[in-house]
Amino acid sequence: MLPSSRLRSTLLLLTLLSAACSELPSQPPAPPPTVQQSLLQRAEQSIRHAQASTSPRREALLIEAAKLYTQLVDAPNVKRALESVDPGQLSGPQLFDFALLYSNVLLEQGEYFTARDLLNDPRLDAHFATMALEQQKTWRSKRADLFSLLGEDEAATQEYIVLSHLQASPDNISATHEKIWQLLINTPDTTLSSLETAAETRALKGWYNLAQLGRQHQGDLRQWAKQLILWQSRWPGHPAVLFPPPSQRQIEAVAKAVPGQLALLLPLSGKYARAGKTIREGFLSAYYHVLENEGNTAPLHIYDTNTADITRLYQQAVASGAEIVIGPLRKENLALLAALPELSAPLVGLNYLSDSAQALVPNHDNLLQFGLSVDDEARQIAHRAWLEGHRSALVITPDTKWAATARQAFHKYWSELGGRLISATPYSLRQKDFSSIIKPALLIDHSQQRANKLRRTLGKKLEVEAQRRQDIDMVFIIAYPDQGRQIKPTLDFYYAHDLPTYATSHIYTGTENPGRNRDLEGIRFSAMPWTVPGIVSDKLKPADTLKSTYRNLFALGVDAYQLHQWADMMRAYPQTPFFGHTGTLTLGANDRIQHSYPWAEFHRGKVRLAPELKAD
Repeated sequence: MLPSSRLRSTLLLLTLLSAACSELPSQPPAPPPTVQQSLLQRAEQSIRHAQASTSPRREALLIEAAKLYTQLVDAPNVKRALESVDPGQLSGPQLFDFALLYSNVLLEQGEYFTARDLLNDPRLDAHFATMALEQQKTWRSKRADLFSLLGEDEAATQEYIVLSHLQASPDNISATHEKIWQLLINTPDTTLSSLETAAETRALKGWYNLAQLGRQHQGDLRQWAKQLILWQSRWPGHPAVLFPPPSQRQIEAVAKAVPGQLALLLPLSGKYARAGKTIREGFLSAYYHVLENEGNTAPLHIYDTNTADITRLYQQAVASGAEIVIGPLRKENLALLAALPELSAPLVGLNYLSDSAQALVPNHDNLLQFGLSVDDEARQIAHRAWLEGHRSALVITPDTKWAATARQAFHKYWSELGGRLISATPYSLRQKDFSSIIKPALLIDHSQQRANKLRRTLGKKLEVEAQRRQDIDMVFIIAYPDQGRQIKPTLDFYYAHDLPTYATSHIYTGTENPGRNRDLEGIRFSAMPWTVPGIVSDKLKPADTLKSTYRNLFALGVDAYQLHQWADMMRAYPQTPFFGHTGTLTLGANDRIQHSYPWAEFHRGKVRLAPELKAD
């Protein structure tokens, strides 16, 4: 059976979170009742004949029954038929039928790593030349999509390249090239350089070179358009020249329409001045970085939103010649502008509207919402943990409004997947000792009470070691580094050292401290790209002296500058990924910019990329 609606939703969300991720096949509709009856009779007949037959005819009949049950959208019977097959008795074509059918069953059950192992069976490679062309394409496509889903980008890239060579339709080849491009544009700069050096074919080397070009000039679309033309002249005959990824066709057209004047609306005085000034610093660092690299920048005017009515400021900026307005920062101000009957210049808001405010927004075609999204992080972590095989989570979060939003988002997505959630009592950011939070959450007191009862019952002293609850298989925490360094050792002390621990990007603010970070050992987290060594330019990072709670706002400012050029690009090709300092950015529903994040972990006190999923 092909993936259920729940799994398809999972894969779709993962696609939106990572430009590298592509959808697996969607489930076909069930056939009409009369056809169903005929298919069922034939399937049952094949099963009866298989029970009376010996191998290899028995295996052929079981596979035929599985195909019929697949058409009936009957997953349990597909599974039962295929589990009775002896793969050692299969010929080459039968082995491919079995692998493709059974991998769908495994994907339905969330057994992604087992499906990968099945599709990687060396015997399939050995029989590849004997397969029908459609089988070859299906197998390559399924492997590539699954590698991409599991974060094995290099293997996925190679599979997509082979798949493109099997395809005849220019549109299909370009669509496959788009998948390659989206995988590579998410690859860290240093990794791309190493991959290009090690590439064994000219085609692969050219792809890596193209991705490096895109990463280098994504903040200046005019430069990128020029460099793309030069690249095409240096790589004549390359597949990406003959059949360009569709999103790249948009670059030259969009580059010609880059805004000629910018306005930045931020709170530069009053209560939110520190946040506004930090974003301004990040914005200007990106602005001057383009100038330093001999690029083109538009004239910029900056307005303090704390000194005047937000609507009047927007109108003043437009009247002064602004072709795009970036800001405001506060939700309330963004809601006021979004509710205007007309936006005469495109607006890139630096926050997200609430659901109630979104319902009042006219159908603007020039409004983008962009900010730091704990919702996106919670969704990505929920899906990551689910793909890694976890089903029951203990959640530990602070008692802040934004953390409550993240906790609710995680609960929503985790429950939709079918997961179970247990929440610890929210802790105070001033908390020093986390025993009072973690001990009851792990039911250590219950374990001790049972031990005391046993001692009383037996009337003797017993050495009984306390135990934690056994109905959870992971921990999800939201914490800044100082709190995380207390939470993880406390979890370890109370017998939860074996539970994988996931965290949001707040756990690491980009400052290396190997000695203290050993207390965070093993934590996996959704990372802000700017914090992980080797991913983005070191020239566009905040000063080490900047307070940890503001450091991601600097990165937001960097992306706000670079993103303003991409508004038209994203509308023309919504899945176009922009590899920013705050994540890989794509355009989602309601014109909201969505984030997906690189995956990192603490290892021996340092942070390192952890791009591949783990089967715990």
